[in-house]
Amino acid sequence: MSTLAPSTYLAPFSVTEDSVCSEEKLLSLLNDLPTALQTGNRQLHTLHALVLVARVHVEAVRGSFAELQSCEQATAEQLEEFKRELQELAGEWGDKKLLESKLTVSERQQLEEMSGLLHSALSTENEDLTLFQEVIEQLFAGMEEQKVILSTNWLREDHQENSREKTESYLDQILAIRSEEPANSSRMPTLSEAEIFQDAKDIKRDELLINGVKVEGTRGYDAVVDALQHELEHVLARQVGKTPEQTPMAVSNALQSVAMAVLHSSNRTESGGCSYELLSKFLSNHEMHRVILRPDSARAAPLEVHMDVGPYLEAVPGSKEPTWAFGLRVKLVAVTWYLVCDAEDPTNELYEVETTFCNRLAFPVGLTPFHSLDIMRKDRGDVAVRLVVPTPDPTPAQE
Repeated sequence: MSTLAPSTYLAPFSVTEDSVCSEEKLLSLLNDLPTALQTGNRQLHTLHALVLVARVHVEAVRGSFAELQSCEQATAEQLEEFKRELQELAGEWGDKKLLESKLTVSERQQLEEMSGLLHSALSTENEDLTLFQEVIEQLFAGMEEQKVILSTNWLREDHQENSREKTESYLDQILAIRSEEPANSSRMPTLSEAEIFQDAKDIKRDELLINGVKVEGTRGYDAVVDALQHELEHVLARQVGKTPEQTPMAVSNALQSVAMAVLHSSNRTESGGCSYELLSKFLSNHEMHRVILRPDSARAAPLEVHMDVGPYLEAVPGSKEPTWAFGLRVKLVAVTWYLVCDAEDPTNELYEVETTFCNRLAFPVGLTPFHSLDIMRKDRGDVAVRLVVPTPDPTPAQE
């Protein structure tokens, strides 16, 4: 008798087209699972931070009015724990140092000493630039990652504050942030026609990387602003589980102003201007023109704009104590290259210098309690300077 199975019989583990298709779908879902879990985990952390920020503000309001105080109110220890959690979740956005608008005495002294060594080496008493080259190479060799960090606060005069530091209540802080005084740096500035014209002129010669997506500046000012606003809306919508089309009109209008402010803060006039001014102040004393700086435009990298949503510290006008906020966070990075040349012979290129301008903007866009839509955080920014020492030509013996 035949032992062959009937033609209609299917072994338990036999493979059909449908089962293969199902397995492929399952494998595809499993491959996507880590990414989905990571995304979900990030969203949970971000929502937790939003809850903590809201709790900090609500508890501060309760503490400001006797009528609102109750036994359910958080203790001082609990509030400190909330803030410690926020500090951890915020990362660099919780660094108070980034909010400072002036250098400390020791920071200014250190920069003056380093630049003073270079300026002395450029003295006319030295016949050539050999001493300058020795000093600058030794200086950068002794720095971490061979980089010198120059704060844009160095460009500001060191004015001593005569007024004593005030201890302000929470209500005073909120009123200071929402103040409509022209000097209030917490409000989003209205760009003038001249500033918009300059931004439009600058962006035509440049390109942006908006969360990794390249946007050509040749598309024009309006198109670039639209691209920035589009990504801002998507970043915000993804976090709250909605579509960009569901963004309220008031928030959408605010995001257009945010996009314009981001473009204005990242353009070459501001980012490149700060880099050039700081590098020029660091290298030359402007009394003896022994070296000159020449931009290496051919090596200009795209302007990088990194956007996300999360908690951040916010400066309070007139107070040294910041407060916590939650909203859109934007990090700007602009890399510009310069050539350090002999002033007597500009074709003699001594060094290549890479400058990386970095700054941060943040906007609560209605996500932080008691904050209007036009409030913003803008840091002073800093520039990382990296010196590229030329490789010596090989000697005939080495060849």
